[in-house]
Amino acid sequence: MDVKIRPVKNNDFEGILILNKNMYNEARNDPDFGDFLFVKMPSKERMRVWFKGLLNEVRKNDAVYLVAEYNGNIVGQCFVRRDTPGSELSHVGILSILVDKEYRNRGFGKELLRSAIKASRNKFEILHLRVFESNKIAKKLYANFGFRSFGIAPGFIKRNNRYINREYMYLKLFI
Repeated sequence: MDVKIRPVKNNDFEGILILNKNMYNEARNDPDFGDFLFVKMPSKERMRVWFKGLLNEVRKNDAVYLVAEYNGNIVGQCFVRRDTPGSELSHVGILSILVDKEYRNRGFGKELLRSAIKASRNKFEILHLRVFESNKIAKKLYANFGFRSFGIAPGFIKRNNRYINREYMYLKLFI
C-alpha cells in the first residue's frame, strides 16, 4: 500500500473537489451510499469557501484535516472539527471521513482514521461521528477503533423520498 496520509495543503483544493464530486455521483447511483449530502453538489465557489474555512479552523487549532494521497491523487479525506468552539461542547470533535469508491477496502480509510485519531488526541477529548445505520462496513471499522454507538435517529436522512436512519457513535480519547 503506497498511500501517503498527510495534512491537507492549500493547493489540495482541486483534488478535494474531485473527491467530493465523485461522492455525489456515487450517492446518485447508489442511494444506500452512506454520507450526508446537500441535495445537490455545492458550486465550486461554495466548496472553495468551505475549504478555506476548514483550513482556517486548522490554523486556529479547532480542526484536524488529513488527506490520503495515492500516485499523486487525493483519494480520501478525514477531518475533525471542533463542535461549537468556545462552548461547553468545545472538547468534542466531529469526525468526517471519505474514501473514493475505487480505493476502498485497501486500508486507506483505516490509515486515515488511525492518523486522525492520533492527531486529535491533543485537541479533543471525545470524537463523535454520524453514519448510516445500514453502513455495516463503516460501523465495523469505527468499532475496531473503539467507537461505540449511542443512538439511532430514525429517518433523519431523506434521500430520493426515502428515509434513512442515522446512527451516532463516539470515542473517548481521555481514557
